[in-house]
Amino acid sequence: MIEEGQTVAFEASWAGAFRGRSVFAVRDGLLHPVDADARADLSVPGTLFPRLTDHHVHLGLIDPEPLLAGGVTSVVDLGGDPAVTGRIRTQAAFPGSMLPRVHIAGAFLTCVGGYPSQRDWAPEPAVVQLAEADHAETAVRAQAAAGASVIKVTLNATAGPVPSPELLEAIVTAARAEGVPVAAHVEGEGMTRRALDAGVNVLAHTPFTELLDQGLVSRISRAGTAVVSTLDIHGYGDRSAEFDTATDNLRHLVAAGARVLYGTDLGNGPLPIGINARELAALASTGQDRDALVASIAGTAHPDEIGQRLAWVPGLPPATAEAAAAWLAGARGTTIDYLEETLE
Repeated sequence: MIEEGQTVAFEASWAGAFRGRSVFAVRDGLLHPVDADARADLSVPGTLFPRLTDHHVHLGLIDPEPLLAGGVTSVVDLGGDPAVTGRIRTQAAFPGSMLPRVHIAGAFLTCVGGYPSQRDWAPEPAVVQLAEADHAETAVRAQAAAGASVIKVTLNATAGPVPSPELLEAIVTAARAEGVPVAAHVEGEGMTRRALDAGVNVLAHTPFTELLDQGLVSRISRAGTAVVSTLDIHGYGDRSAEFDTATDNLRHLVAAGARVLYGTDLGNGPLPIGINARELAALASTGQDRDALVASIAGTAHPDEIGQRLAWVPGLPPATAEAAAAWLAGARGTTIDYLEETLE
């Protein structure tokens, strides 16, 4: 176990861009950068990442215990029973927890009869069905009170009714009043446009049931709307029509400079609990350069201190996005206390 005051060196590190040899001193249980030429008590033969985030998971549908060891240091739960996801969030915040850092949306917000209220995997407390726009503020406040740092709304026209523009706008307005963004599940013709018209902040999936025209692509980019990839759920390695649609849309979004986030929809089908190599490979095929691909999962922040959770990947970063995707899949997540154990 690493002790207070020791120094740790990595061959490289990520801080919004790759840096060479990076040395850190352990102070108050966190890694603080020191001179790159400093002597190290422990040398790690690889590249440090302060965080690697899956921006779309459903913790109530998986066992979250293996996530950190699988390279994922933080997750965004985009819908579930707030009692369940809130409990996991609390457990993750305990000192010494080996869970990733957890952000939650609380329950799915939708209209009466809207998706996923009809799904067996969505227990009743996981879905709030709103009959009127006047009910949006109460629903949003309830999720925020349960610890939500994002609000999830569903617009799935292939599965039943969807929130009206008035209801959707009321949800977005209430979320802004609480200081939290809104992530929208868009599925079915016209749903991407409806989400953009309401001013949602995040598309929880790359649109996969409609090809986006250039006008919509440009709107997403100009508005700074983030797009969570979730490509691998469409076939789990076997190409499908929805995979091709989503990949084509993401390729145009990348070319337009849209903000893309790595996310898997973990809990939806046979996905690996940890970094998903297929998701990264699919992202690499959309035209992102290496650093943009890395930023989609590692972020662009340059933190002054790192920890308690972190990840590292053996070796130095490859030059291409395709090679970096395969390399990142070997990430090892840990806490500072147990970093040395991951060298074995």
